[in-house]
Amino acid sequence: MFTWNSFLQTLFQFVKAMVINVSKQMYRNAAVLTAGCMVVFVATFSSASFGGSGRNALAAYSQVYPGDDGLKPDPGALLIGAGLKEGLNGQEPDAEAFADGALLLETPSLPGQAGLEENKAELAEIPSESARVLIGSVLKQDAKEKLESEQTIRERVGQAQKEIRVQQVRDAAQKAAEEARKKEEEVRKAAFRIPYSQEDYQVMLRIVQAEAGGCDSTGKILVANVIMNRVRSSEFPDNITNVVYEKSQFSPVSDGSIDRVSVSQDTINCVNRALDGEDYSQGALYFMNRQASYSGNVSWFDRTRTFLFTHGGHEFFK
Repeated sequence: MFTWNSFLQTLFQFVKAMVINVSKQMYRNAAVLTAGCMVVFVATFSSASFGGSGRNALAAYSQVYPGDDGLKPDPGALLIGAGLKEGLNGQEPDAEAFADGALLLETPSLPGQAGLEENKAELAEIPSESARVLIGSVLKQDAKEKLESEQTIRERVGQAQKEIRVQQVRDAAQKAAEEARKKEEEVRKAAFRIPYSQEDYQVMLRIVQAEAGGCDSTGKILVANVIMNRVRSSEFPDNITNVVYEKSQFSPVSDGSIDRVSVSQDTINCVNRALDGEDYSQGALYFMNRQASYSGNVSWFDRTRTFLFTHGGHEFFK
């Protein structure tokens, strides 16, 4: 026979299966409805079997004596009876309301979306005081959780907006600093640029290759910087070609190697960078390779020029 215990087990399995596909709100409402159904079914079954009130029905489950073949207790019903007696704030269920199905038929749908305030009138219509307490407690907890959830969302949104504003200010400051740096660099480069012709450009390529072809990029740019510094100085000619070919100034001119070199792509890149204003020379007007220079020339540099720095094999003077 299909017992009430089997029916309740089937009902719980159905509700449990729904948990995977329902939200927390729907699960709570389903739990309230299930609890109400349990109360109705147990009260109805108790009244029909024993013909007494709710108190007698609950007591009957616990007063089965050994050897009484006429009445065998249902374990599920015993558990439900104990829960009703101890779990609903110590109050006894309204057996008459349960018996005529009033709780099941008259209890309104309480999904909880409208909040606790909108369900107060509906709770007042539920005939069983214990059922009202149970459902009211669930609705109150639901309203509290919704309020806490909304507050948490507001706090998170506020924090996110604050972080966005801080990041925007930081980005704006970085952008302004970068633009200022670029403008400053452009002004500095403009101060080091000089006018030159195509002939000047070709002479610059060959002298840099001849003097610093084996140096790194900075070494090549430094040689070009010295030549450009001389063009700007009143002590030397006012264009690249005349500066390079001035008598006794550059050894590749004296030995003719300036006309025999093959200009590399790296040298071209370095000369272009120097002509665009890239400068590391600190205003140097001279450079020499101490190991490859005549002793008289080395002595002249040491006696008459101001030493600035050394890069690679070259020493730079002013």
